[in-house]
Amino acid sequence: MQNNILAIDTSTEYCLLSLKIDNIIYNKIHYSPYSHIKCILQLLNNLLKEKKITLSTICLLGYNLGPGNFTSLRIGIAIIESLSYVLNIPKIGISHLMILAEQSWKITGIKNVISVIKCNQNLLYFAIYKRTFKGLWIGKKSECLLNYNDFFQKIILLKGIFVLISNIDQYFQKNIKKKIGTNLKITFVYNKFLSSENIISIINTIFLNKKKVKKNYQINYIKNIF
Repeated sequence: MQNNILAIDTSTEYCLLSLKIDNIIYNKIHYSPYSHIKCILQLLNNLLKEKKITLSTICLLGYNLGPGNFTSLRIGIAIIESLSYVLNIPKIGISHLMILAEQSWKITGIKNVISVIKCNQNLLYFAIYKRTFKGLWIGKKSECLLNYNDFFQKIILLKGIFVLISNIDQYFQKNIKKKIGTNLKITFVYNKFLSSENIISIINTIFLNKKKVKKNYQINYIKNIF
């Protein structure tokens, strides 16, 4: 397992930073709609100063590689890319949909997760993830962009116990409840904002399972994120 991991997530209206030092995780959260570029570097500098470490001691970088808000997401990715290149630190990009699965599992303990992110009025980012007994997430190939009708068609075919985590309103939930049968039970979790700590959790699990990680490692299968 890697020590000194820095994770950055700018996929939403929040700037999220997590720093793992000797198995302890420290977090910084700042609400910064349309102003990520103004605060992300200052937050990072403050976090490093508080913990009295330098960037040269970071062993691994983690980040949310999308989908998400185009402009803010690119700010976080650009910072990670720059640090990785200048300091020769390996980086791991984690899908936003997988991060949602990790978050919902921590809240509910349910291992079957439907992750949904609203793209626009007509389209949704969608994935079905399942957590193995070793803590790994299976389902990255299910990531896709769907219209609402196709989404409902996928949902009604499911059986078992699932949690659906999304940033969609309650009206959307009511429509799902009307369409699902008795063979499917869904717990709904509203995704208010993420925690970059979930990125570190996923990375830790990868290393615990002795998975090999290349210098530029990305877990995402959506071809048309934006």
